Amino acid sequence: MTGVLLLGLVLAQLLSMAVNILDRGRAFYRSTTLQVAEHISDIAKALDAVRPDERARIVSRLSDSRLAIVLSHSPDIADSVSERPYARAFQAMLRRDLGAHWPVHVLLHRATRRDSHTTPFFSEVPANALDRYLTLRLFYLAPRGFAFVTHIQLHDGSWVTFSARLPYEHIARLYILLPKLVLMLAIAVALLLIAVRWVTRPMKKMARAALALGQDLNSAPLEESGPEEIRATARALNVMQLRLQEYVRDRATMLAALSHDLKTFITRLRLRTELLPDSQHRNRLIGDLADMATMVNATLEYLHGIDPGQGQALFDVTALAESIRIDAEDMGWTVTIEGTAREPFYGNPQDLRRCLMNLVDNAVKYGSRATIYLEDRSDGMTIAVCDPGPGIPSHELERVFEPFYRSRPARGRDREGTGLGLNIARTIARAHGGDVTLQAGTARGFCAVIHLPRHTFPGKSTS
Repeated sequence: MTGVLLLGLVLAQLLSMAVNILDRGRAFYRSTTLQVAEHISDIAKALDAVRPDERARIVSRLSDSRLAIVLSHSPDIADSVSERPYARAFQAMLRRDLGAHWPVHVLLHRATRRDSHTTPFFSEVPANALDRYLTLRLFYLAPRGFAFVTHIQLHDGSWVTFSARLPYEHIARLYILLPKLVLMLAIAVALLLIAVRWVTRPMKKMARAALALGQDLNSAPLEESGPEEIRATARALNVMQLRLQEYVRDRATMLAALSHDLKTFITRLRLRTELLPDSQHRNRLIGDLADMATMVNATLEYLHGIDPGQGQALFDVTALAESIRIDAEDMGWTVTIEGTAREPFYGNPQDLRRCLMNLVDNAVKYGSRATIYLEDRSDGMTIAVCDPGPGIPSHELERVFEPFYRSRPARGRDREGTGLGLNIARTIARAHGGDVTLQAGTARGFCAVIHLPRHTFPGKSTS
């Protein structure tokens, strides 16, 4: 956005400069030409008012480097070059001053230094290379090197010829214009950058606040500052945060009541089932109630969601993986660890343990054993849980993350499970700014990979 504004500003400055120079040139040309026309008409009137024998003396005194005057019996137009639009305009100026009864002929004559009738009164093109290549010259309405040759017939029939160089001006030299233009642009760019920063800084704060809100619903409200549009957006975000907090509190209260009631009913049914005389039906009912209790607990655990803002601390990922391996061995599972974490990780250790345990549980269930690979880098941590099992078909690698969805191999091998383990693992990883992906057919087997970026923690320098 800043680049577009800067480009527009530069183009506007250049266009404004061009318009200003052209307008100034036109004004200069018209005013100078008008002065020359008035000067010629005044001289013509003065010559017409004196005796013919006195005119030569007056002409010698009035002729100078700016204006050449010659008395003659007839106009000499042999070497003239016709430029009708300019000649007509200058002739109209003269007739306005002299009157319509004065015979006037105006031509454009190519002027030279040796032409006594067209002695130049503007400087020639500079000879040095700097002026030749770095000078910006604008020629207004006609090129340089021409003069107005005006023939006016006096009342006694004689003619007087005036030769005046066409008005010309060196408008500006680049080495004079450029510093001024650069200074104006620098001031305008500085003000533009300040304005853009003033507008975009609240937007950046809102972006950071939105990201923080996704990780911690109880983060500090956004400061309502800046332009009215930014303040309105910040106010809307703060209202949305309050409503989400109220929604989460209401949901937590409802889930707590639902959990208590469901567990009470399941426990009551289990006690009554154990009193049944038929042991075969009793055992089946007890198994169904156990599955129901497992599903209810898993569903409630999933609905409670993940709160990464709670319980965050530095912890050793290697020690966390080792504790999972020990617990797995106590349950008769085969779990090994390869690699190590070089630095402590900042996050919620309980949630990450739950995430990793869900992936290990799936690996042991469907692959008979699990291997945990730890890869620690400066920008983040990668934890891969791999097993030698058949894995999941490629078209289901993303769908198995949907709540309550179980792939066909999973449903065929084991009736246990609710289809929430992978979804909970991904939710936890994303709450920490990472993700969980599945990779089939790797050299390590079928792998569930946790990607976790490193975050700064209170007291750690970010420099």
